[in-house]
Amino acid sequence: MKILIAGGTGFLGKALTVYLLDCGFEVNVLSRGRVSHSNLISYYKWDVENGFIDKEAFDGVNAIVNMTGTNMGEKRWTSKRKIEIVESRTKPIELLLSCIRRLGIRIDTFISSSAVGFYGAVTSQKIFVETDHPGNDFLASVCRQWEASALSFSDVAKRVVILRKGVVIGKDGGLYKKMVPFAQMGLNIAMGDGSQFLPWIDIRDLVKLYYFILTDDRISGIFNAVSTQQITMNDFSRYMLASLNKKSILPNIPAFLVKLMTGDMSDMMLYGSRVSNQKIIDAGFKFDYPKLDNI
Repeated sequence: MKILIAGGTGFLGKALTVYLLDCGFEVNVLSRGRVSHSNLISYYKWDVENGFIDKEAFDGVNAIVNMTGTNMGEKRWTSKRKIEIVESRTKPIELLLSCIRRLGIRIDTFISSSAVGFYGAVTSQKIFVETDHPGNDFLASVCRQWEASALSFSDVAKRVVILRKGVVIGKDGGLYKKMVPFAQMGLNIAMGDGSQFLPWIDIRDLVKLYYFILTDDRISGIFNAVSTQQITMNDFSRYMLASLNKKSILPNIPAFLVKLMTGDMSDMMLYGSRVSNQKIIDAGFKFDYPKLDNI
């Protein structure tokens, strides 16, 4: 099976590429930079802003995995930045779709990313499931538009799968790597009162989930990609410190300071609810790393 990965040069994309290669897949990766080829992996040029994709990237491809999207936590959410966040998620999908239509090809599977932000930046005791309505804030709006773009692939793919991901946890990147320097200094990384839930998934389970979807043609629709264990920000801080054999007696980072430093983006850090993974479990997926202490 040959897979085309869009956004395959990041933390998750690299891990998925390695996993799929180990499982015997061929992998094409769309890249804004280098173009190179080996026996099992090929990099092809694309330029979203100028509407260009090397058409050879689609040769023999059975499935497309879309992981595009600028890092939401990288910059302050100005009006301009909010537009960039949305367009970095929708425009690549629109370009992929237009190229496939122009080439007159069909694929078996399109897997696209979304996020648990679909349910809104709220802290409550509710456990959200895939059929729940979206929230009414910026995060939810981003996810709604992101998913709508992905669903437009329904007329060129036999099945479309959307993964509403929690925070991806792995030692080589993402939130864990960003927080390690602070935890190593014995700092408490919990923000606000720390009671906000942090839906998460181990990167090893997430790449396995992609494999599970790619190899089971019964899987279709929207799924929460989160681990079974439901933790709070306070829990995450304790796990981080413990993983580095550190302790901290410092208080949480005050909410007002988080808001002062990050503006509207603070909602993403100060709020969070529980999210269910029961739908993907019922579909037959088994988590190997359901608890954070497995890292």
